[in-house]
Amino acid sequence: MRSMVVLLALFCAGLSLQAQEQPHNPVFSDPIANPFEARIGSMYQVSDERLRLDIGASMNWMRDTLMALGVSDLHVELGADFMTWSRLRVETNFKFPVETIDYWFGVHANIGAEGSPWQGRVRVAHISSHVVDGALTSSGRLVPEPFVYSREFVEVLIAHRPAAFPDVRFYGGMTAVWATQPDDCDPFIPQAGVDVQVPMGGPWSFYGGYDVRLVGIRDRYHHATAWQAGVKLANANGTGLLLSLYRYLGRSLHGMYYQDFDDYYAVGFQLLL
Repeated sequence: MRSMVVLLALFCAGLSLQAQEQPHNPVFSDPIANPFEARIGSMYQVSDERLRLDIGASMNWMRDTLMALGVSDLHVELGADFMTWSRLRVETNFKFPVETIDYWFGVHANIGAEGSPWQGRVRVAHISSHVVDGALTSSGRLVPEPFVYSREFVEVLIAHRPAAFPDVRFYGGMTAVWATQPDDCDPFIPQAGVDVQVPMGGPWSFYGGYDVRLVGIRDRYHHATAWQAGVKLANANGTGLLLSLYRYLGRSLHGMYYQDFDDYYAVGFQLLL
């Protein structure tokens, strides 16, 4: 714990340094509250004494400007996403047995026109989920029993930032799953949400978001909702530390527990690159 505090203190001190690079403005910013985004950070689930650890990155390898559909300055970014999110159990003596881990890898395309309030993102990806040794019972049995959880899908999101409220962005879209194990998962997952980013003066900004999706199993749909609110401490090139409160309610985001429901509050941090 002491080493973690020292590392966080050094990171916060480094945020005060002036960077030479200009801020990068992505064509499509990741939705704030959507749990299926590339994150580097962790959160303590206060309600059930578990820890979630997210490790991932979304990188753009190409950005170009096109002329298409009569729109000038149409920006297109192509990139790749690699991420994991893990569920750990909190025990005494600073031990955190890992119960399950999910893997995501895929590619994405971000599209948006210069000065337009509309942006879009398409992701094609694979998810798999696995039980880890932290799920062992006293009898040496893994709970749940391991099984194959795998999905291949395409996700489309369209976002709009109203001119009257430039700090607010609404988005909506759909995930279409074309290959899945187990096969009781319904193929279409609608999604909607809202992001709020408000400058607070100096390096501080408020970040808030709400995300909801409808997840179907054998034609019975249930919601999976996520809330997030926090403050970001940024340096000159826009990178920084985000401290947040979280709320999750609905179908579990962990594939090994995809039929279960999660209900927890959490507090944690993210490194924003």
